[in-house]
Amino acid sequence: MLNKTAPSSKSQIYSQCNIYEAGQKKIAFKYLSEKAANKEKAKSGCIRSEGDLFVTGTQAGLVTNDGEYCMFHPSEYYPTWTLEPLTDSLKQVLQHCTRWQCVPRPADQPRAAQ
Repeated sequence: MLNKTAPSSKSQIYSQCNIYEAGQKKIAFKYLSEKAANKEKAKSGCIRSEGDLFVTGTQAGLVTNDGEYCMFHPSEYYPTWTLEPLTDSLKQVLQHCTRWQCVPRPADQPRAAQ
């Protein structure tokens, strides 16, 4: 299960049939703006989400592409690939087979003085 995905600058993310379970902020995709040295303004990349499963109140957080560049499609690079539609029962199978455990993240540690 994925927690958060973030494209920056000219990156392209194609997310297909993934399970997203976000933490407290409940957003799966976060866009990061980045200014390239040869550009006048900061931009973020783009994300295409097809068949993804957002669980436990997770919101996709997708925005519309401004049309500046086109998203690639996996068929351009992979002649064949397989996938299965996601369901909550698949999530349960993955949790069982991988022995997934809900472990809270440790609190951030303050930086030591240098």
